[in-house]
Amino acid sequence: MPWFPLNVDDGSVSWSFDIVGLLAVVGGSAIGKYAQAITASPFGSIPRLLPAPETMLDTDRPARLPAIKDVTVVGVYSGNQFSELNFFADVIHKINELKPYQFRSFKITHKKDDPEHAKKNQVFDEEGNEKAIIPLHRFCPLNLVTLVSILMTIALFVWAGVQHEAVAFLGLGTMSLSTSMACMSAQWRPRLSVRSVKGEVPPGDIVIRTRAGAFVSVKCSEEVARELYAGTEVCDYVFEGRVHQCLLGASTVLLMAAIIFFSNCSWKLQIAVGLAYIILNLAYWAMALLTDPADMWNMASRYNVEELPGADRKNYTLVLWDAIRTTGKIGWVKKTGMAPSTKNWDGWLQEAKDNSNNPDWDSEAARNKWMSMKFGSTEKKTEVE
Repeated sequence: MPWFPLNVDDGSVSWSFDIVGLLAVVGGSAIGKYAQAITASPFGSIPRLLPAPETMLDTDRPARLPAIKDVTVVGVYSGNQFSELNFFADVIHKINELKPYQFRSFKITHKKDDPEHAKKNQVFDEEGNEKAIIPLHRFCPLNLVTLVSILMTIALFVWAGVQHEAVAFLGLGTMSLSTSMACMSAQWRPRLSVRSVKGEVPPGDIVIRTRAGAFVSVKCSEEVARELYAGTEVCDYVFEGRVHQCLLGASTVLLMAAIIFFSNCSWKLQIAVGLAYIILNLAYWAMALLTDPADMWNMASRYNVEELPGADRKNYTLVLWDAIRTTGKIGWVKKTGMAPSTKNWDGWLQEAKDNSNNPDWDSEAARNKWMSMKFGSTEKKTEVE
């Protein structure tokens, strides 16, 4: 008996390719990372092969996009305070990549004042109110991988026709329709909170502090602050209620039927379909590993983002001084408790504010001076680097 069953011409092939059904449903972690982006893509509902389509068959759809925890977000003028950073704000700032005591500064403005932008990119509801929509990049990696999967599916249909494989046709058709219905059931658009009341208001400048002591300062209008930081990002789903449930049910039935059909294809078609799923799994895995949300979402369609000079500091005092110097205010520091509530630190904060236009002010020397002062026996001396 040969070590490997290599004689495939006499019809006595003993290789088993039933594993193609398993290949069709593996890769859930890579697909899950970009599940919301996949269902927001204009190509998401096109019938095609997709690894682990059952990842999309979730009856409990998220009401909002995932936010970043363990950060403090405060309005410099408004005083609004939040304990998490919205998803699209993090697409800009990439908070988890900040080093301890790193300072970054941004200026963010709307593009809606540009007449050409207003003509091409603004979307309005039935009542004529503007809808804040963030689209995907047209040629983002996700759309390119989706296009590859569509072309591969078409090629497999052609190959099944050449081989006169009706079962393969049924398997490809049911699996493609299952993917399409699963994506349609979760099809959505991101909707940001838009400030509807017009009138003069203070600037919407924002300061963000991470748990590790990094700071981000943002100069922006109240409208931008409401959309990116203060408001709630909502998933605006296309299908609700019974339609959503019917799509989920039909997708589930088609998925089970497709696996049965694939298991009964000829070995040539099983190899072809198996290779297609291996390639697609590798493509989605590589995309999940090598790309981030900034490569997917087209923030430039709505905002002008300018990164201003920043710095990497060696301690908390220096990076806090950078944030105060940029904002020119200290009320947000006291409101959020970003500095100890002692007379020593109150004095340092006031001096920092008074010198916010003096780039040569020595914040560390001033800190040491204020920390050495005594204000009575009830005051505790607080040392913070």
